Amino acid sequence: MAQIILSGDELVCILNANGLIPEEVADIELEGEEIKLRVKTPWPIFKSIRVGLRFAGFEQGQAILQLATNRLIDQFDWLVDKMLAGFPLAEHGARWEYPRLHVDVNKLVVQQVRGVEITDIAFADGYFRITTSHSSDGASGRNGAVESGGCLPSKSDDRE
Repeated sequence: MAQIILSGDELVCILNANGLIPEEVADIELEGEEIKLRVKTPWPIFKSIRVGLRFAGFEQGQAILQLATNRLIDQFDWLVDKMLAGFPLAEHGARWEYPRLHVDVNKLVVQQVRGVEITDIAFADGYFRITTSHSSDGASGRNGAVESGGCLPSKSDDRE
């Protein structure tokens, strides 16, 4: 067993560097307990939409992110469902059940790292505490070097 402690920004950098953030996500910003995303839409009127999520827990191998709702989102929950209907969530180990996004983290990890299984994730004080165990299923990850890459830009990274 091991425990990895990462800030939200570090986790976003790692996910981005390993191609685990869907291309529909144009921007990620962590603000306190909220994860703010700018998601590209297929609609010409709204090229992107801002969405707020909160880490709601880890159950049965799935990280659960809860949509940070407000009166506007609650009135237009069908719009969120319609927007996500065209996204390849299953390709990223995810499924949507309003207002929660369930992400099968081990499906994503096995693509990058062999012999590791995530058994728990906790989020507190701006840090993700990820508990892992040795996986004996022999699942093979991808061969070759990990590509390097930067983080997705956020408002705080704009230094122009």
